[in-house]
Amino acid sequence: MKYLCFLLLSFSLFLACSKPSELEQALEIAGDNRKELEKVLERYRINPVDSLKYKAACFLIENMPGYYYYEGEYLEKYAEYFKLLGESSSQPVEILDSLSNVYGPFNRSYLEMKQDIEEIDSAYLCENIDLAFKVWMEKPWCKDVSFEDFCENILPYRIGNEKLTYWRKNYLEEYSPFIENLDIKDPIEVSIILRHRILEEMWPKKFTTKNPPGYPSLDAYTAKNLTGSCDNMNQFVVFLLRSVGIPCSIDYMPIRGDQNIGHSWVSLKNNKHEYYTIDYLGDAAYISGTELNHRSIKSKVYRKTFSRNSIDYNRLSRKTESIPATYTKYNYRFYDVTPLYSNGLMDLSIPKSMIYKDKFISNAVFYLCTPCRLSWVPVAWTDIYKKGAILFKDVEAGCTFRVAQYENNQFTYITDPFTMHNQTKEIKVYTQGIKADTLVLYSKYSLESENEFRDRMIGGVFEGADNPTFENPDTLHIIKNRPYRLFHNVDVFSDKAYRYVRYKGPKLSNCNVSEIQFFSDTLLLKGKVIGTPGCWQNDGSHEYTNAFDGTTETSFDHNTSDDGWTGMDLGQPFMISQIIYSPRNNDNYIKRGNKYELFISDREGWKSLGYQIASADSLRYENAFDGGLFYLKNHTGGNQERPFTMEKGKSIFL
Repeated sequence: MKYLCFLLLSFSLFLACSKPSELEQALEIAGDNRKELEKVLERYRINPVDSLKYKAACFLIENMPGYYYYEGEYLEKYAEYFKLLGESSSQPVEILDSLSNVYGPFNRSYLEMKQDIEEIDSAYLCENIDLAFKVWMEKPWCKDVSFEDFCENILPYRIGNEKLTYWRKNYLEEYSPFIENLDIKDPIEVSIILRHRILEEMWPKKFTTKNPPGYPSLDAYTAKNLTGSCDNMNQFVVFLLRSVGIPCSIDYMPIRGDQNIGHSWVSLKNNKHEYYTIDYLGDAAYISGTELNHRSIKSKVYRKTFSRNSIDYNRLSRKTESIPATYTKYNYRFYDVTPLYSNGLMDLSIPKSMIYKDKFISNAVFYLCTPCRLSWVPVAWTDIYKKGAILFKDVEAGCTFRVAQYENNQFTYITDPFTMHNQTKEIKVYTQGIKADTLVLYSKYSLESENEFRDRMIGGVFEGADNPTFENPDTLHIIKNRPYRLFHNVDVFSDKAYRYVRYKGPKLSNCNVSEIQFFSDTLLLKGKVIGTPGCWQNDGSHEYTNAFDGTTETSFDHNTSDDGWTGMDLGQPFMISQIIYSPRNNDNYIKRGNKYELFISDREGWKSLGYQIASADSLRYENAFDGGLFYLKNHTGGNQERPFTMEKGKSIFL
């Protein structure tokens, strides 16, 4: 028996010893490119002085499998978009349309995808290593940067899936003069000085979330345009800071807790190992005092890494063979940093009473999912199931979730959607109930973000006069309440006729208004549009004429806070019997003629309750189920939509 045990132990040790190392596995994957990688290793292996460089080279090569980039003429042609964003006064959509007309729509399938491990050459990798070590060894603010921190946050030759460039030397030559001869040990102080001096010469031209659909991460040269989304800005900041020896990383929310998009920013530490953030290329801010920490609703926050998160991946893969794409071996390059950013952190316990009895498997992996349009996106996983409850650690209250399992390459939900109260941490479950009363809907998305626009109409006044300067005008109507729908009808009780009519916003409103209509009985009045020229944007996009252009997507936004007005010269006097007005908006109200579909959450995901073509600025659904979570999709246009519940006849968006 002892002999048998000895044989088994010996065989196990043999298997363990014969398993290729991470480095050898990477070299095998490299195929014909193995020789290039071995050149790098050989260069640093010979001289003992280069022992750390050898370890750094091993780190890069071991973690290289899974990284890739794209090449192709469409990539180069559409890189022009980010330059034009800064140079042109055109809107992002207009620029994209122009490029599409010239080159055809951007399509990633037209590009050739290449794997780093199969393509990267020794000269490129060695230059990256040598220059990274140069700043790490020479700069005073790198004195307390550990080798591990250096490898993860200064050394990497890439950030995302951008085209590879010789960026490090280029950035070092261009930007290091801004901080030449600084004898400062705190990297935060250096980053503040560097940012300030750079922006004295080149201010970010334009921020937009509108990118060519499917466009990869920006390469280092394109990122210098300082235009585009938060991810685009982050590319520049990380290239910049790492080039001069300031370790930094990208932190991100996969999905915001109240929107259908994520967000990312740059994080870095001072010499006391306290974290700061740079958001939208803003100034470095202490993490506890940021908007991200106090106000942003977030399900989870993660930190991107160059290396693979082997510990969590191995734990997950031991539990299940069916793994969502986000958590597969070569994609799992992040770890949880939610505790740094949350003031409402808790361990979320899902009791057995919330779990569908016929779908639950106790010995499995569970995924915490949050809504994104008509899908549920996994933001965390756990294998902790104790005393009849599933436990997710370090979750922020205030978000909407449901729990799922992943089987046969698809998610199977095992709970209804639920939310956690910010203060009480009480869980509220949204379960489809019995038939309910009629639902009346006025929007497909929360109007909370538009409160500023709506509040700017409170105190606004409609006036009539017999002269174009509106000396001694008569008041036709004063807006007393915040608008809650797209079109507000008000009756006017006046026995006088007016040739000139106008809307004048209250103080501090910039005369924000989207659309105005004046009626005499049933006659829609027409005339010459008059008003105060000039808009806040200084590009002609929000002039006074927008209030009478027949579309609610455009609006008036005067370039002064108090003096703007817009109206009409009717050509002859008319008695005004009715006024219809619309607040400035983001096109999320119900619109006449648009096609809508209402959904309710069920065990499988979302169940359709039918289509409607809106005949007014509201929708009515008879006998809708109560208690559940709803979602209204506009099939005609717009992409801002969120789940909502009905409380006392009002839509409460989550």
